[in-house]
Amino acid sequence: MYNIYLGRKGLVTEGGEIEGRLFLKKGLLKALSIFQEVHANVATDVMSVIVAEHAYLTEELQCCDAVETDVIASMTAGIESFNDALRAYEVVQDAVIYKGVEKSYPRNPKYRHKGMPKDAFHIACLAATARLRNSLRTPGINGIERDVYVQRAKDMVAMQDVYWELQQIALG
Repeated sequence: MYNIYLGRKGLVTEGGEIEGRLFLKKGLLKALSIFQEVHANVATDVMSVIVAEHAYLTEELQCCDAVETDVIASMTAGIESFNDALRAYEVVQDAVIYKGVEKSYPRNPKYRHKGMPKDAFHIACLAATARLRNSLRTPGINGIERDVYVQRAKDMVAMQDVYWELQQIALG
């Protein structure tokens, strides 16, 4: 992520454009590789996807300028959302506890994901997907950066599907 930060700064620094492009490309390719790797293992290792996304958001937040208040708010909300997702992930692994928790969710489809409670895990994935799709609407976005956003969105869908299966197991 630091290479991405250096690259973005270099792109707007007179005389640093070439070095900036190189840093940006290197950082984006590394991020893409990591997100592809965790995606390949999502069925057996949901935690790695959560950790990768959480780390990426944390790094993005650290690279924000103070004037980017909307971006800071979005990144902070994303980080908090994944903190909550981690808590839900712990709970879904204990069927007895999760069965009790499930009773606190309305049966209204608005509060369900494919029949399962739309808990903090699903909400984190849905919010992240919305942020990523909004980023993909940016005109002129770098092709590799677009690939990173697309991969991260795929990771959210895959992770949500695996979690949904865990919910089914817990609720038997």
